[in-house]
Amino acid sequence: MNKKRNTLKMAGITVAVCSLFMSSSLLAFQKGSTEDFLGHEVGPTYHTAAEAVSSNDYLPGPPKDNSPVFEADKLAYQEGYKLKDTERWKQATMDADLHTTNMAKIFSVPMGITISPETTPTLYKMLGDLLVDSADNATKTAKEAYMRKRPFVFFGNHTCQPVAEEDRLRQNGSYPSGHTSYGWTVALVLAQMAPSHAEAIIKRGYEFGQSRMICGAHWQSDVDAGRIVGAVEYSRLMTLPKFQEDLRKATAEVQHQYSLAKK
Repeated sequence: MNKKRNTLKMAGITVAVCSLFMSSSLLAFQKGSTEDFLGHEVGPTYHTAAEAVSSNDYLPGPPKDNSPVFEADKLAYQEGYKLKDTERWKQATMDADLHTTNMAKIFSVPMGITISPETTPTLYKMLGDLLVDSADNATKTAKEAYMRKRPFVFFGNHTCQPVAEEDRLRQNGSYPSGHTSYGWTVALVLAQMAPSHAEAIIKRGYEFGQSRMICGAHWQSDVDAGRIVGAVEYSRLMTLPKFQEDLRKATAEVQHQYSLAKK
């Protein structure tokens, strides 16, 4: 009897945990936590979701069904899907991975230096913090307000990501794109640190957002809105003393790496 009761108890706990996970946003992060949804040890970041500029208050919302903009979204998706198994599709697959090690690898190329815990420790940690603030906190209100269906669900196709990841994407709104917001914020921050490489950095940041449409995880209008959120988030961050302090430290790290490269 006790064994049966314990089994039922554990089953109830399992159901509760699963329900909690499935009801969470894709980029769920609670204030005071020590990691984000990818396992980054970030701790409290630059601001909470409540302290972010509410994306739902300034974004116009996704296009309505049968509108010209939505028709353009569908055409863009179909063109993007034609790139499946090409080099650009492979890039989109790489861009889907938001782990700090991968983000550092991606943006080290246009930066012209190696971003790592050893060479640029402050900047490396900032990438994890910005993921939470830009991809989650800054997009939260609009995502939850619209809960837009993603294109791969609409068309019944697969994305460039694993099926398990697609299951999680289905629980999270498509508008605006959190990946794009994050990539655009990162690009703006890095361009400020390294103005001599700004063109290459911004170009890569733009491609990073387009990867979400090519991947089929977001509509083009989601990506466009994500860039707006990323820019607003960048402006918000620039008002925060903690971010300003980290920006100074990270800029010094970057410039030191450039000076070493010249020797």
